[in-house]
Amino acid sequence: MGKAAAAAAFAVALIVPAVGFAAELSDIEVARLLAAADRSKPIDLTGRDLSYLDLAGLDFKAARLDRANLHAVDFAGADLSHARLAGAHLDRSTVQRTNFAGADLRGASLLRLSVTTELDLNPKAAGEAPNFAGADLSGARIFARMVGANLRGADLTGARLGNYRLTVIELHPHTFLEMADLSGARLRGAELYGVRFAWAKFIGADLSGADLTGADLTGADFTGADVTGTKFDGADLAQAVFRDMKGLDRAIGLDRALNRDRIVR
Repeated sequence: MGKAAAAAAFAVALIVPAVGFAAELSDIEVARLLAAADRSKPIDLTGRDLSYLDLAGLDFKAARLDRANLHAVDFAGADLSHARLAGAHLDRSTVQRTNFAGADLRGASLLRLSVTTELDLNPKAAGEAPNFAGADLSGARIFARMVGANLRGADLTGARLGNYRLTVIELHPHTFLEMADLSGARLRGAELYGVRFAWAKFIGADLSGADLTGADLTGADFTGADVTGTKFDGADLAQAVFRDMKGLDRAIGLDRALNRDRIVR
């Protein structure tokens, strides 16, 4: 598939919900399977269609959900820590206070997630964010408002969080990660252009080769971060903290960033 076709398919996925498919199991059946499961012997729901189910508050006990269709599932308050979700489709799922700590989400699709109805930068919104601490999100596609999300130590190598520069989605053109904690995260080669990272923490993060073109980095803390080859073209750096960083002399586009005179060094 060419780049243009892939971009068009991505745009359609953002706007058009999956229809015409019925879940293979009911929410009650899934709840019973999980109740009988054990973390040492997790249930295997690989490739299953669980779309539109209400699974809020359930403990998945490290379940295997690789390549599962989890479109529009309600995971609010659910425990998916250390679950296997590689290649899974979680588009339009509700993930308020969902625990994905240590989960395997490699190549997963997390588009249009429902996280909060609160206004951005509202403390209540931050309190409803999901927990992705230590999760493997390498190669994942993420397009959501996750103010205050915990991504400490997460692997976002090659992940795509940017706005993809598609005019068809301009009504909601950005991923919002204001006040998110990405300390120690790996974001090598990640596509982050246009992402709203105001007041986020990148302390000790590896951003080498990442694309932050046009990102809002107001007040973001990059203390100790590796920005070798990182692109900052058009990014807003007002009050961003640039201290003890690695590879700063090899960062790209700093001379074309906004408010670079207001960087805190």
